[in-house]
Amino acid sequence: MRTLTLDKAGIASTIQDGGRLGTLHAGIAAAGAMDPLALKAGQHCLGHRAGEAAIEIAYGNVRATPSHDCALVVTGAPAMLLIDNESVPMRSIQTLSAGQTLTIGPPSEGIYSYLHVSGGFDTQPIFNSRSTSPREGIGGLHGSYLRDQDTVPLGDGAPPIDTDGADPGLCSIEQRAVLTLRYVPGYQYDELAPALIQRLNGDHFEVTSKANRMGITLNGPPLKTGVESLLSEATCQGAIQIPPNGNPIVLMKDRQTMGGYPIPGAVIESDCVRLAQARPGQKIRFAACTPQEADNIRWLEHHYVETRLR
Repeated sequence: MRTLTLDKAGIASTIQDGGRLGTLHAGIAAAGAMDPLALKAGQHCLGHRAGEAAIEIAYGNVRATPSHDCALVVTGAPAMLLIDNESVPMRSIQTLSAGQTLTIGPPSEGIYSYLHVSGGFDTQPIFNSRSTSPREGIGGLHGSYLRDQDTVPLGDGAPPIDTDGADPGLCSIEQRAVLTLRYVPGYQYDELAPALIQRLNGDHFEVTSKANRMGITLNGPPLKTGVESLLSEATCQGAIQIPPNGNPIVLMKDRQTMGGYPIPGAVIESDCVRLAQARPGQKIRFAACTPQEADNIRWLEHHYVETRLR
């Protein structure tokens, strides 16, 4: 059996694919890659099907050794890569011989990098996905974050089809002084005080260290709603929750499927991806958009990605 041993697993590495569908009603999060563009770039690079999984690595510091020769590529947040202490470039297909060691250092920008290996990771799918959901304890290797000395089974390797490497145009990391998050107002938008909505749309916020796969807490002028809690209702990716302390939380892939805080709206998918790669200290502003505008943005970005992957 072909395997990859993680001599050093990093602080928050998980096996992720595109996520699972149709499980929210059962209280199971969709999970999936925080940066799906980086995931798709690596899948295309190695000739993998769309559902193939990669190891999602937060803040790098991973060292891995294969049992057999394999091809690999690392996408997403740029980091220094070493094969047996020899530097190799990101987004370029590399051959790792049996017993050689790949080292992925801390990223120079962004958070999430993705390690793709030829043949993919042959872990047990749960609800048609290999994605890890630590809260539910399902998916991945053992339903949790990967640990030092974990041995991950690999599928049968196939030669990569794209010798030019991963497309650098498929990048979710933006170096901007202020990152704009477009959002679609929800039904509670008009029920909140106009002064609060004005501050939501006009003030700047900052990504805090309280950021993970469940949600990203922002700091700024408190948005006091005067509401301690509401009846719980379903949540969605990008939902902007406003807890009693007034610091908004943008819900992400591993969010709870139900919540009882006021939600003025939800950040559109493409901007959730950019937020996922934003580090603590990044300045944020919100901008409301219509459902039609959100659909147009989604269509244009989908068309762009599909064109780049041809």
